[in-house]
Amino acid sequence: MEIVKALLQGVDLLILDEPTSVLTPSEVEELFFVVRRMSAEGHSVIFISHKLEEVLSICTRLAVMRRGRMEGGADPAQVDRRELARMMVGREVLFSLERKAMEPGGVVLDVKGLSVRGDRGNEAVRGVSLQVRRGEILGIAGVSGNGQRELVEAVTGLRKSHAGKTFLCGKDITNASARLIGDLGISHVPEERIKFGIVPNLFLYENSVLKQHRNRPFSRRLFLDYDAIRDHARGIVEHYRVSTPSLNEPLKNLSGGNIQKLILGREISGEHSLLVAAHPTYGLDVGATEYIRGLLLELREKGKGVLLISEDLEEIFELSDRIAVMFGGRVVGVVDRDRAVVEEVGLWMAGAPAGGAP
Repeated sequence: MEIVKALLQGVDLLILDEPTSVLTPSEVEELFFVVRRMSAEGHSVIFISHKLEEVLSICTRLAVMRRGRMEGGADPAQVDRRELARMMVGREVLFSLERKAMEPGGVVLDVKGLSVRGDRGNEAVRGVSLQVRRGEILGIAGVSGNGQRELVEAVTGLRKSHAGKTFLCGKDITNASARLIGDLGISHVPEERIKFGIVPNLFLYENSVLKQHRNRPFSRRLFLDYDAIRDHARGIVEHYRVSTPSLNEPLKNLSGGNIQKLILGREISGEHSLLVAAHPTYGLDVGATEYIRGLLLELREKGKGVLLISEDLEEIFELSDRIAVMFGGRVVGVVDRDRAVVEEVGLWMAGAPAGGAP
């Protein structure tokens, strides 16, 4: 925030690209105060965001881009977010997804006192305990860099823990390999979809079986069965509405939303008990966001457990049955969605002490 304030000195134009993605609600308000002050003093500000409420709140003029083209402009005082979303995706968008009443089942994921070191040897996760049940979405909120990434990597086998235990359906999977954890029933939508979720230069059909290519029916001893692989890819494309010219398209050529649909389709098409979804809609347009959030709710209704990690509080509140907040590598508060208050969760994200137990 101090950087933005410093920019007030001698700057005519400020461009902010998704500036609130790592801010708490109180920090967003502070940023907006600074931006409004800049505008009032004669500075120009370009504010780029997929968060419609923020755009309508802060901007004096709106411009909408879709597929690289300008779709038009609007006066924020004359449109609501439904109209703005229709301009962005070319159709009506559902902002309130239907949530069926669910009675959570048995414990799928049980994390007990887990501690994990970060890339620099620091303790990034400090004695975290949490549970995810069948038919439940546990949302983990927090500002980026408070141990969420390391927690996800430890649960999915991508990083070793040095203390604590992790259980999947009662089976100890602490420090097991990512392959074994995947085989036992944990699916993973990674935080960085291009870096960790796909091989960009491979074709779509090849990416559709990245974690299953060694298994039947896709492999028979030493040889891949490309007919079976293409049939599988075709099923994902059709069922999950992946827009692509063909199955032979290099995946790097698809939009972020279609890449994410393919990843999610690949991860949930097989047998699994738990989906770990890290920032599943980050950077996606409102249409793709609506669709992917709907898929997560469908998994919940099918009795699967979902561990959702997101910095988007709207997403956390819309999807979660319970909300946990991480700060400084610890879970500082847990609250049922029906009793959660945005301002209180925001204070926890900033380090304020909280009640609640994992």
